[in-house]
Parts: sequence; structure tokens; C-alpha cells
Amino acid sequence: MTAGGSPTSKGADQAREPRSHKVRLGILFLTVFVDLVGFGIILPLLPFYADRFGASGTQIAILVLSYSAAQLVLAPIWGRLSDRFGRRPILLIGLVGSALSYLVFAYAGSILALLISRTMAGVGGANIPVAQAYIADITPPEKRAGGMGLIGAAFGLGFIFGPAIGGVLAPIAPEAPGLAAAGLCALNAILAFFLLPESLTAREREERSARAILLEREGPSRLEELKVVLRSPAFLQVLLLSFLFTAAFSAIHPVFPLFAAERFGLEERGVGWLFAFMGTISAIMQGGVVRVLVPRIGERALVRLASGPFVAGLLLIALAPNIPVLLLALFLLAVGFGGTLPSLVSLLSRAAPDELQGGSLGVGQSVGALARILGPLMGGIAWDLAGGPGPFLTGAAVAAIAAIWGLRMGQFGDGPPSRTPSGPSPPTPLPVDG
Repeated sequence: MTAGGSPTSKGADQAREPRSHKVRLGILFLTVFVDLVGFGIILPLLPFYADRFGASGTQIAILVLSYSAAQLVLAPIWGRLSDRFGRRPILLIGLVGSALSYLVFAYAGSILALLISRTMAGVGGANIPVAQAYIADITPPEKRAGGMGLIGAAFGLGFIFGPAIGGVLAPIAPEAPGLAAAGLCALNAILAFFLLPESLTAREREERSARAILLEREGPSRLEELKVVLRSPAFLQVLLLSFLFTAAFSAIHPVFPLFAAERFGLEERGVGWLFAFMGTISAIMQGGVVRVLVPRIGERALVRLASGPFVAGLLLIALAPNIPVLLLALFLLAVGFGGTLPSLVSLLSRAAPDELQGGSLGVGQSVGALARILGPLMGGIAWDLAGGPGPFLTGAAVAAIAAIWGLRMGQFGDGPPSRTPSGPSPPTPLPVDG
């Protein structure tokens, strides 16, 4: 080795590392984006399709929550498997499963067939915490909110293009939206197979697998993850806020298309454009505004700041007399949820030990899935009992409780996460985490 060769090589490696980091973030963004376009195609159409089979508000809610019920069961399992075997193979399995679920949706001829398709989609979509864990693997703690914001932006952009595509395709043929979603997910799987590298090296997977085996010898790994939650009041607090905000937002999903059709005379295409509008605001908020504000004011402050528009948006939807007011309400709701979601996910990530990143984010995803079960059920029952404004007023009340609780989040700082008082020391971080 020459004296002059090592610094040059080191400098080249340092120059390549940020570029490689950006490439991986870009590919992961594209992977999640294409997957969410498929999901967004179906989102505004499901209530219309179910209504044609004579479904009640509660039955539509069950169709919507079946997706999240599958996530509740599978998310922590996918998270732990990704810790052992890598993020990439788990992501690929989920994408293939999603493609198959949309094929079933395309040719569904009953409420039962719709239920099966949504449950299959939930199994495939349960790997979202794996994508979040991938971000945590390659992003230092102080930049994780921005990284999670990229995932949120992929969601937002998926909801821009997906509902618009679904609204355009639905009048052409009933099966066209489902086939388009299946094709996009299949394309997504191909792109991920060839372009998305693994975030964990073989040595890191072996180390995490060894830790997981050690935990299983001491007790079930699921119980160990729950112990992490119980030991950390900060983690519990963020989980509660995530649950309340997500439940409030999810309460509108089963009935908003029917509400828009009943009050404003909109059909699939018009509702699709409303979802696209909300997705646009969410993408700008999560992919841009969050990345600028969090380094300046911190996650806690952003959660507090965004909770006001969140509550106001839900209230205004219930009272909207015309479409311009409805657009204002959707704008406020998208700003509010777009500000709280990535901040809370980032706080969860920073409160979790490194060796349980995938599993702990899986616990967070499971809590979110539970909220997306109870929220739609709450909205569907409110629709059956109180009519159009009921689900939105109920969601506003739940969001108001979360906003008030968020004011008490002062004891949890925005700094690095504290470690559990006992147990093995944290593993050596990935190079990009330094």
C-alpha cells in the first residue's frame, strides 16, 4: 500500500457513500410509491362497489378494516423476519401478494370476494414497517424524520395518482382498476428485485438473528418487544398519540365517497380527484415541509402545530355546504395528518433500541393497524346511526383528545433515544448511521 493511495481511496469512498445513500432512498421511494398507487386506485372505489352489493355502512367498514386486521397480525412478524433475513426479500413477498389481491378484486362478484381481496392486500401491505426499518437502517437518527417523510411522500403521491387513475378507469370497465393495480404491483416487484439492494449486510443479519435467538430463549420475542414498550413511557406516549390520530383519520375512509356522492352528487371520478387533491397536499407536507421544520422545531413541536388543522379539517368536512369549503377542509386535514404522521413515526424509531428496530416499528405498525380497525368501524357505525356528518364529527372528537394529550409530551426530548436499563448493549451502527 502506498502512502498516498489510502487517503485518496478514503476520500473517494466518502464521496460515494452519500451518493449511494441517496440512490437507495430514491429506489425505496419508488418502490413504495408504485405500491401505493395500486392501493390508491382501489381506495375511493371500494365503498361504491360494496354499496352496489347492498352493503351497509358497518359492512363497508368491515371491508375497509379487514386490510388493517391482516396488517395487525402480520406486521410484527414481517418486521422480525426482516431483522433476521433482510428487508429486501420481505418487501418482495409483500409486493407479489398485493398484486394477487388486486386480481381477486378485479373480478369480485360479491361482498365476500371483496373481503377476501382486501384481506390478501393487508397481508401484502403489512410490510410497510419493513420499509420504515430500511430507512432506519440507512439514516442517522437526527435525519430520520426526513427519511420517514419520504415514505409519507410516497404515500401522498400514491394517493395523487392512484385515485385519479381509479376514477378514470372505473367508468370504462368494473375490472379495469383492479387489473391496473395488479399490473403496477407486479411491475413494482420487478423493479425492487433488480434495483433495491439489501440494507443489512450478511454479518449484521447474523448478529441480529443471534440476538433474536437469545431473546427467544429468554421468552417469546413478541413479549420482549412489548417489554420494550412498557419500559419506556415515551414510547407508550407516542404509541397512544399515533393510535388516536390514525383512528380519527381512518373513521372517514369507509364513508367519505358515499358522503361526497350524497351531499355533492359526485361519482367515482369526482371522488378520485378529491383523494388526489388531498394526496397532493400530504405529499408536499410530508416530503417537503416536514423535512424543513423538524430540524428547526423538532418532532414534538410539529405534532402540536399540526394537530389544530387536523381537528379543524374534520369538523369542516361535516359542515361543508359546497365543494370549495370541502376542498378547504380536505386541505386542513391533509396538512394536519401530514405533519403528525412522519413526526410520530420518527419519535417511535428514536425511542426503540437498534436491535429491535424492525420489531419495534412492527409494534408501532400493529398499533396503527388496530387504529385503522377501530376507526373505520367507528365511522361505519356513526354513518348508520347519525348519517353523513356523524363519522366526521366523531373523528374530530378523537383528534381533539389526541391534540390535548400531545400538549403533555414535554418530557420526551427530540434527542437520541435512551436505551433500556438492562440487556445487551446496542449493536455497532451501520456506517451511514455514524
